[in-house]
Amino acid sequence: MSSFGHILNLKNKFKQGAKDLIGITVGSAIYAVAIDVFIQPNNIAPGGFIGVAIILNHYFSILKVGFLVILMNVPLLIIGLKRIGLKFFIGTIAGTILSSILIDLFAPYLPQFRSEPMLAALYGGFLMGAGIGIVFRFYASTGGTDLLAQIVYDTTGLPFGQSLMLVDVAVIITSGVVFKNVNVPLYSIIAELVSNYAIDLAQEGFLSYKVLFIITKKPEAIKQRIFEEVGRGVTEFEVAGGYTGEIKKMLVVAVIHTETMKVKRIAIEADPESFTIIGNSSEIIGYGFKSSKERI
Repeated sequence: MSSFGHILNLKNKFKQGAKDLIGITVGSAIYAVAIDVFIQPNNIAPGGFIGVAIILNHYFSILKVGFLVILMNVPLLIIGLKRIGLKFFIGTIAGTILSSILIDLFAPYLPQFRSEPMLAALYGGFLMGAGIGIVFRFYASTGGTDLLAQIVYDTTGLPFGQSLMLVDVAVIITSGVVFKNVNVPLYSIIAELVSNYAIDLAQEGFLSYKVLFIITKKPEAIKQRIFEEVGRGVTEFEVAGGYTGEIKKMLVVAVIHTETMKVKRIAIEADPESFTIIGNSSEIIGYGFKSSKERI
């Protein structure tokens, strides 16, 4: 590589690094606001290290929530370095430290919403998830029990999903015992569910996608109309009926949800005997959708 190319490559890496840092900082700030304004003031302890930190802070108020989160993440990050890879490891350190510092930094200056715990669980869970989702978009995380669940899986053989659920459920149940209020774990569950929804929304955006599989004897007529009226590409396969053995064509079309009805109408009008299957897609990367260079 020439010296010019090397300099250009370094410049691009620097720009991407700066962009990642800004994104991680914004996500961490939103996450910190959610914890300080809604979650901690109502003793809501959603699953994960943040829930454990809120519980411990109840007993040891001198130890701040953000500090406790960093403290709990250190051994797991050391153990999990090989598992998560260097790039994600660096991003996770940045996300964990930034979000934790901002939680403790913002706490004295932000108002605390205590009047309606249900609203706190809803709004706090949404903001918390939105912050985490933004951090995820920049190939980082705020730390937590994901890695712990993976270690449980390695040690016990319990599937990852069950391990994660086991850890989170243990934290949520403990919160009810510690705060001596049966409503606390119920609010914590609501915050956790809303947070998971917001994480997906922050990563995938408000657009939803559909994939249509059209089995037809008249592929040319359908393809041409999709090209002209919808402006989407079509992938074509030759298929055989399992019962009849009849050879047909299957057209695969990816669209945003608002275009689904157009393609359905085209298939029915061009070939009333066509067979259409419609499935959901969480994300589509490629021409006409997300750029292959866009962050996932």
